[in-house]
Amino acid sequence: MKMAEEKAKNPADDIVTQLIQADIDGEKLSDDEFGFFVVMLAVAGNETTRNSITQGMMAFAEHPDQWELYKKVRPETAADEIVRWATPVTAFQRTALRDYELSGVQIKKGQRVVMFYRSANFDEEVFQDPFTFNILRNPNPHVGFGGTGAHYCIGANLARMTINLIFNAVADHMPDLKPISAPERLRSGWLNGIKHWQVDYTGRCPVAH
Repeated sequence: MKMAEEKAKNPADDIVTQLIQADIDGEKLSDDEFGFFVVMLAVAGNETTRNSITQGMMAFAEHPDQWELYKKVRPETAADEIVRWATPVTAFQRTALRDYELSGVQIKKGQRVVMFYRSANFDEEVFQDPFTFNILRNPNPHVGFGGTGAHYCIGANLARMTINLIFNAVADHMPDLKPISAPERLRSGWLNGIKHWQVDYTGRCPVAH
């Protein structure tokens, strides 16, 4: 809680300050709620972000024209296309608390509803050429960070920043990275992950002065 106390005294333009200053119906976050959100930011997104990064590099290896484009342009749209393409979370399940109608489908109280993210992220009614990896895709209404509103991923901007930092570093120091084996995939009904993927590269180290 020292971080919370520090940000309360010295607010800044960052997510921690926003959590401290958050106002929900006139109420501030409790200490437990604040701690929960910080843990969510620091830990919960780790698995999905790193799987997006791995599968993003796999996508670049399979689409060398996009890798050449990234190295030259470094577009801000790349991170969202990587998340869409990777779709690191396979599915989420929820139980209906009351009868509800969604897009003409009747959902009864107690029924389970499953959201398949990959289906949404490759929906031909939403995306033009959804099976094309295009780092310039804009707009890109993928659901890799959830939908909209209260349940939108609080760490979305952190994930984008992390993805951009990693790929900028790879482009600068390992631009010729290429696979030398097929990936070993994670066996999971929830996460679309990679356990192991062997690559080769020639490193570029900055010259010391």
